[in-house]
Amino acid sequence: MPYRIEVGDTVAYSDSFLDRPNRYPSDMPSAQGKVRLLHRLDNGIVMADIEWDKPGLPKRVNVKNLVSIANGNEG
Repeated sequence: MPYRIEVGDTVAYSDSFLDRPNRYPSDMPSAQGKVRLLHRLDNGIVMADIEWDKPGLPKRVNVKNLVSIANGNEG
C-alpha cells in the first residue's frame, strides 16, 4: 500500500511508531509538523523532511512512521 503523505501535509508520529517502548523523547507524541520535502530512495523507502512545532525532533522521518493530521491516513 503506498503511503499517503504529501508535501504540505500536517503530520504527527503514528500510534504504531509511538507504541514502541523507549523509542522517543517526551515531545514526540504531541508534536505536529509540516512536510517540506519527500525523498524517494532507490530501495523504495520514502523519507519526509519535517518542520516540527517542537524542538529537537528528527528533521527527516520515514513516512511509514507518520500519519497525516488533515485526512487521518496512516503513513
